[in-house]
Amino acid sequence: MSNTDNNIEELKRILEDMINEKIPIHLGCHRLSGMYHSGNEIVWYDFDEYYNKLNDIPLPSQYLLWNEVALEVKLKKLDEYKVQVLGMAEELLKEIRKF
Repeated sequence: MSNTDNNIEELKRILEDMINEKIPIHLGCHRLSGMYHSGNEIVWYDFDEYYNKLNDIPLPSQYLLWNEVALEVKLKKLDEYKVQVLGMAEELLKEIRKF
């Protein structure tokens, strides 16, 4: 499998995990932003923009370090962007499946 094929498979996994809510949207955007900045031309810039809007929210591995009330307040911000981000994830996944 070529590097491009591996990138597409990784991209599909991240998008599917976001859509199926196996990972929160800010973690998905974090991973997609990394792929975008690593030169993956398939990843849309919009995911990087959403990551910038959501980067003040702790990642799941950091949840235990946060006060419960403060964490709840931060996580509510995810709801504001969930529909838009998941809609984009579904669109990009449909585009990728055409390859």
